[in-house]
Amino acid sequence: MLSRTKKFVLIILIIYLLLITWQFVTAAKDGAGLIPTNGKAVDISVMLFFSIQPNGWNENIISLVMMLAFVPTFGTGLIIYFKNNNMFGAVQQRVGYHKFLKIGVINSFVVGFLFSLITNIYQFALISVFYYPFFFKTRPLKLYIGARPGYFSTNQLIDLCSYVTLAAVGWGIFAILIFSIGLFVSKNSIYLVLGPCVGLGLTLLSILISMGSKFWLFVSYSWFPFAVLAPGQFALGSRLPPINSYLLFMVVALLYLLFAAYLIKLWQKQKRRLG
Repeated sequence: MLSRTKKFVLIILIIYLLLITWQFVTAAKDGAGLIPTNGKAVDISVMLFFSIQPNGWNENIISLVMMLAFVPTFGTGLIIYFKNNNMFGAVQQRVGYHKFLKIGVINSFVVGFLFSLITNIYQFALISVFYYPFFFKTRPLKLYIGARPGYFSTNQLIDLCSYVTLAAVGWGIFAILIFSIGLFVSKNSIYLVLGPCVGLGLTLLSILISMGSKFWLFVSYSWFPFAVLAPGQFALGSRLPPINSYLLFMVVALLYLLFAAYLIKLWQKQKRRLG
């Protein structure tokens, strides 16, 4: 059983890496005409990197959905499996509720963080080796705002480091949220698609609500998943975030963590009452 599971995970990871590679190949082909012939340092590599992020002009929706599905599954799929298959009693007696939940939260965050970080490092490597080396410079503020909604900085190096770090943290937090919801899910198959359902559902809800006043625009951004999964990349309905992207990241991250903590406490209370 475990051997079969490992093979399945390996196959999924290979498919995911192939999709990321194909996304790069397509983007590099589109941007081949921008490569300078005289070796002059330009920022095309930074532009290409952000073009293959969520909401970039070369994004791959299939790899994004796969990431939404498998980040929570790789982190806590086995824990949810134990919970749903009459194995939880033995696990609970051995480690207790508190440690069981602690392991789930830590695994969720670590896997989400590393999955995002490794994905971006792999993209860096592809761009540097097969497209054009990275060079960094400061861009005019007006041009920067137009290029990326919800900007962080006009310095590309700082912006790139901020994006990669915050996105990794954001994926870890999102994985914790999915784990907390998954505690109330009794079917393993449902947990497998819970990430895409929650992520895309919250996105659709945010888009619909953002069409209202500035107050509702702020509300829609306050639970918008890609404010933490791809910070600074989105403008809902072409309307920029009403607050700085760093602050928006913290608002959404805090809301997700508070909601996850509430669900975890609620589940633990129910289990103790029933058990």
